[in-house]
Amino acid sequence: MTKLLILSSDTGEGHNSAAAAVENAAGTAGLSVKIRKPLEESTRVNRSLANFYNTLLTHRPQWMGWYFRLIDGARPNERHFFYSKVRKYVGRFIESESPDILLSVHPMLNHFIQRYISEERLGIPCYTFLTDPFPPFWRGWTSPYVDRYFVPTDEALQGLTASGVPAWRIERVPMPVRPGFVPARMTEIEEFRRALKLDGASTILINGGARGGGPILEIYETIRGSAAASSNILVVCGRNHRLQWRIERLQDRKTRTFGFVEDIYRYVAASDLVVTKPGALSAYEALACGVPVLFTGMRALMPQESGLFRAAAHYDFGFAANTLQELGAVIRKGLGEWNRKREAIPQFYQASNGKELVERIQPVHV
Repeated sequence: MTKLLILSSDTGEGHNSAAAAVENAAGTAGLSVKIRKPLEESTRVNRSLANFYNTLLTHRPQWMGWYFRLIDGARPNERHFFYSKVRKYVGRFIESESPDILLSVHPMLNHFIQRYISEERLGIPCYTFLTDPFPPFWRGWTSPYVDRYFVPTDEALQGLTASGVPAWRIERVPMPVRPGFVPARMTEIEEFRRALKLDGASTILINGGARGGGPILEIYETIRGSAAASSNILVVCGRNHRLQWRIERLQDRKTRTFGFVEDIYRYVAASDLVVTKPGALSAYEALACGVPVLFTGMRALMPQESGLFRAAAHYDFGFAANTLQELGAVIRKGLGEWNRKREAIPQFYQASNGKELVERIQPVHV
């Protein structure tokens, strides 16, 4: 049985979502699949760096542009000094897994492991799927040790070629999303609303992600003040318990708050509008459910998210707000204008569970 090893990381939950989607599709196709997280598993230093990234993302998202430029300039994942320090670990890592195919879905996991495979002439095909659909990209995505790249948009393909990757090494495939993200039937929506004791009014979901970072409280207050009084508002606060407590103490009877939820697809599919930062997987998962998105760029729009932020208006599948005033204006447009965006979603994205990617990586021999 062909063994696929997927490399991911907890620095950004979207990478894990993409990995989970590919894992499911590959397992269905008959492959043996495993997801590993070398950054978190390798050394205490690497774990500290990953935790630092997540801390910034949660508490100081406005500093992420600085972090992006620092990592892109320093390029630690390309330095021989660091490679020499972890080479023995990489050897043990590869030996323990013995994969037939290697697939990375993270920009910091395209160099050291693939370099070792090349130097040792192990003959393991090394592939990368870009979870960032629009440039600018993390420099770490591009590597001389990657045999083939898979990208979700034409813009991503063009961005990679502009960075020096030959076009013949790049293929376009749809963004893979996890199986639960599909349009909900009316009976499912009604059942979900009954469980949360919601009425039939419009429902707005504020998706704070796994960590509930950024100005979620200000976003919520703006939406509550701009939406129709009858509107239901759901707020997913992730692991940010203080944020959840601060919203709950406002005691708004039309608001429901949640921590980290495993079945987020139910919340997305039952909503009329999803408000989220322009993270690729959270956006594509909403679009796979046929629900328009409203991207927020207040205080912190990471460089790798800026292309998707602009794409909402360009492809007309959603909205983008740089300020709280712009956010309020979109909310005041109401259900009729939000629903108009639903018509453009299939023209931008046809939902995929990752089977196209799995089909491409199996027959390709380098």
